[in-house]
Amino acid sequence: MPQNDARLVGGIYRVGQVLSSGAALTTCTAYNRNTNDVVGLTAIELPPGSYPSLVQPYLNMLEQRRKIQSPHVLRVHHWGFEGSRMYIVTDPPRGTTLQHVMDNENTDLRRSLELIKQLTEGLRILHAQRIGGLDLRPQLITVDQIGVNDRVQIDDFGLRTLLRHLGYINGQSTGDIGYLDPRYAPPEYINNGQIGPWSDIYQLGLLLFTLVTGRLPFVGHNPAETGIMQSNAPVPYIARLAHETPQELQEVVEKAMSKAPAQRFSNILTFIAALESIPLPLTRRTPELTTQESHTGPQAAQQPSTALTLEMTLIDDVSRISTQLEGFILPQPTGESRSLTGQALAEEKEVYAYLRYEKDGRAVHRFPITGKHTIIGRHDPKRGLTPDIDLSVLDPKMTVSRQHARIHYEETFFYIEDIKSRNKTRLGELTLIPMKAELLQHGDTITFGSVRLRFEVPGQPPLKRKTEQDLNEQQ
Repeated sequence: MPQNDARLVGGIYRVGQVLSSGAALTTCTAYNRNTNDVVGLTAIELPPGSYPSLVQPYLNMLEQRRKIQSPHVLRVHHWGFEGSRMYIVTDPPRGTTLQHVMDNENTDLRRSLELIKQLTEGLRILHAQRIGGLDLRPQLITVDQIGVNDRVQIDDFGLRTLLRHLGYINGQSTGDIGYLDPRYAPPEYINNGQIGPWSDIYQLGLLLFTLVTGRLPFVGHNPAETGIMQSNAPVPYIARLAHETPQELQEVVEKAMSKAPAQRFSNILTFIAALESIPLPLTRRTPELTTQESHTGPQAAQQPSTALTLEMTLIDDVSRISTQLEGFILPQPTGESRSLTGQALAEEKEVYAYLRYEKDGRAVHRFPITGKHTIIGRHDPKRGLTPDIDLSVLDPKMTVSRQHARIHYEETFFYIEDIKSRNKTRLGELTLIPMKAELLQHGDTITFGSVRLRFEVPGQPPLKRKTEQDLNEQQ
C-alpha cells in the first residue's frame, strides 16, 4: 500500500501517513471521506485459501473488541475485505510507545505502578469480554502524556495470533508483529501451554519488573536460552537492581510471574488489590502559595466562573488585551517581507502550521506549530507548566483549560482533538467530542473556550480575510 495511493481502501478510507510496511502487513493513518474522521488503518495480505476457515475466529474476536469503549484499550471501529486484503480500522495512534518510555524516560516506582495500574484497567475490561492471552510487548502499548499525566492504552488486537495462523512466521526480528519474543513471553507461550487471562498477569509482572529496574528479568545469549530462562529461572531480586524498593513489590512480581499459571493471581482484580498494597515512597510537598497569590493569582485563576458554558462568545473588547500583545503585533506584510515579524521560535524551528489570531480580518498574532504533537492551553503557574501554545494572553476570562486540545501532524494531514477541556473545543460549527480526532484543514476556524483562531498551513493559498460578521455567521 504506497503512501500516496490515490485509491480509497474499502471505497471509504484515504491513506495518510504509512507507519510501517511489509509483505504481509501495512499500518497507516487514514481518514474517512464520508465523515472526515481520522483513523488508524491496518491492512493484511491474505494468502490463498485463508478465508473463511482461518480468519473467522479472528473476526469473532474483533466483534467482541468493537463493543469495548475504554481509554485504556485501542478502539476497533470497522473491518472489511478488498480482494486478497483484509483491513481493520481503529482509533488513530496517539502518544508514544511504552518501549520509548522505558528507553528514554524516568520510571520511578510511583510512575511504574501507575502505568501498570492503567494497564490492569484495560485488561479488566478485556477479560470481562472473555478476551485474554494478549501480546503485551511494550511496543504494542501506548503512553499518551497530557501535561504531567500518563494515559496508557493497550494497542494489541490479536495481529500476532492472526499472522501466525496465516503462516506468516518467518520474521524473527523483535520488531515484527508476528514474532514471539521470548523476552516478553509467559512460559505457556513458549511451551505451547494453555493461554488465557493468567498469561496477561504474567506479562504485567514482567513489565513491572522492567519498569522499576530498567532491565528485563530474563535475557539469554540467544532466543532459545532466553526461553529456557523464562520457563525455569527464578525472578531476580529487584532490590539488588533498584535500591530501596519494598519487599511487597518483590512478592507481587514473583507471584504474578509464577511459572505455573495456577500459582499466579487468580484474576486481574486480585492482582489490582496486590498492587494497591505496595507502599509508595514519600514525596516532597509542593511549596504553598503566598496569601496574596492565593487570592489574586494562580489559585484564583483555577476557579472557573459559574457563567461559563461551551457556547462562549468571542472576546469583544480586544483593545483591552492589545497591550499584552506588544511585541507580537504583526504589521501588514509589504513586498517580500515576512509576515511573522519578531517570532524567534519560528526562525529557530521548522514550522508546520500556525494558529492565527485575527482582528478586523487581519492576523494580529500567529502562534507557530513547531512539533508534530502540540498541546494548546493556558499556563499553569501553580505547577509551573506551560503548554506548547499558551493562550493566556488572549483569555482574560480564563475559558481555556490548562491542557485544552492538541494538534497532530501526520506527514500528509493534520488532525485535532479536544483533551477533555472544561469549555470544549469547536472546529467551525462542530463541537469536538473529547479524545475523538477530527481532520484539520487550511483555513479552518477553531474555538478554544472563547478564543477563536484560524488554522494556517505555510505554502497554501493566502487566507481570505474574514470580518467579525463572517465569523459570527460561520458559528
